[in-house]
Amino acid sequence: MQTLVIGSGTMGPSLALCLALTGHNTVLVARRSEALASAEGAIEIGYRELADAELLPAAADGWRGRLSFATDMAEAARNADFAFEAIAEDAEAKQALFTALDDAAPPQAILASTTSGMLVDVIARHCAGKNRVAVAHFANPPHLMPAVEVVPGSATDGAVMDRLCAFVHGLGKEAIRLKRDLPGHLFNRLQFALMREAFALVRTGAADAEDVDKVVKNGYSLRLAAEGPLKKADLAGLPLVASVAQYLYPDLDTSQTPEDLRNMIQNGNSGAEAGRGFYDWTPERGAAVTAERNQEVIRHLKRLRAGRDKLENE
Repeated sequence: MQTLVIGSGTMGPSLALCLALTGHNTVLVARRSEALASAEGAIEIGYRELADAELLPAAADGWRGRLSFATDMAEAARNADFAFEAIAEDAEAKQALFTALDDAAPPQAILASTTSGMLVDVIARHCAGKNRVAVAHFANPPHLMPAVEVVPGSATDGAVMDRLCAFVHGLGKEAIRLKRDLPGHLFNRLQFALMREAFALVRTGAADAEDVDKVVKNGYSLRLAAEGPLKKADLAGLPLVASVAQYLYPDLDTSQTPEDLRNMIQNGNSGAEAGRGFYDWTPERGAAVTAERNQEVIRHLKRLRAGRDKLENE
């Protein structure tokens, strides 16, 4: 299978590694040749994480020979079976890229965006072959995270969705097939609902950022690994959940614009890269938190693998 990844930022190298490790000939395309060196470095770090954790897929041998790099997207797309866009979340840039991909890729190729929430119809607006465009939103980082949202646009062919889901499954991932397109898909709608309430709790002085994060990390999120919110509702009993919702819903944050974030940004507190957001940051602290996150994901992946192995051996 010939696969193509366009974008050398956070998502692209990790996804290219995932594809090459599972047996696919993969080309990673960057706009500038200078960006490829850092992409190669990120790929090596991801590979080492998987190797050290003994989580390499069975097809991993020879993966470096299956991975190449390019700056000419049209040439790289010429023989692609699957093309994955992983550039910045800019509608016009994505539209221009997909229009070019639609012209360059073979007619049977599937064109997928890794967008975390942009509508398929927006991305495919200027494509002649809208029927072969879909979203494959790999949770970040793709070489570790199992979840992939597969989302159709209004014109996406059902057979394209079938092929894309089968391809994702072949990567050892969980293909989560949405019935329709909507902003944010599932992952970001749920994530931003939680973040909106977290922002409000800090803004209104109910708790510090550290305590909000602690109650999620050391409480809520530990249960989520075994029971999603709807399963939790069933286990708690819907009458109880409805009773709590009756008094809690009216008190939850319903902000329609992120004014608190805009104020922070205007004050120069725009997050880790700027050195300050809800926390103080240094490059070393940012790298340490990312590494800790990845190791936590790896520990969970090992637990999942051990559980599957136990079931298979019983």
